[in-house]
Amino acid sequence: MSWAYIIVQATFTPMNFSRRHDRWLRKLPASPKDEGLVCLLVIRPGAEESGERELRESIELTVEGGIAGDRWIKNSERNLGSQVSLINTHMIGQLAGKTPVELCGDNLHVDLDLSESNLPIGARLLIGSAILEISAVPHKPCGAFCHRFGTRAAKRVARGNATGLRGRGVLCQVVQAGTIQVADRIEVRRD
Repeated sequence: MSWAYIIVQATFTPMNFSRRHDRWLRKLPASPKDEGLVCLLVIRPGAEESGERELRESIELTVEGGIAGDRWIKNSERNLGSQVSLINTHMIGQLAGKTPVELCGDNLHVDLDLSESNLPIGARLLIGSAILEISAVPHKPCGAFCHRFGTRAAKRVARGNATGLRGRGVLCQVVQAGTIQVADRIEVRRD
């Protein structure tokens, strides 16, 4: 093998930028593991293409319909495991920059460690008078998320997902109907 071949091969080897995203993820403020806080409530009343969002002080949840007024119930391919979406408030705050955070489309913006090690599938979140269960449905960045927040943001949350941090957040199923309000405490149950 010639030296020229080795040099050319080294020159064109794709670089792995994952470490850069790992450093960024480590710099995010730590969130509580056992007791979190609801920071923002969002519903998506219109069609997916509309991008319409409404901020709420409180939301009503049902076992059958998810969040009252949210478009989840209108989706013909809906999955009970994706009734409610949560995202870490520090994560989306850093990703959004000047873009309004509610455009990410997540229903609950929370200060809680959403990692796989902290919230295994089946863990329950007691929030207000409702209970949510962490589902196995993965929460991935969609095309609209990439368009609104950029490729870098999508890569960062994808890296968070790949490392078990759930950068894009987590999807849940409603197992007990109830009301959730901004500033409600979140209690984690892992039994």
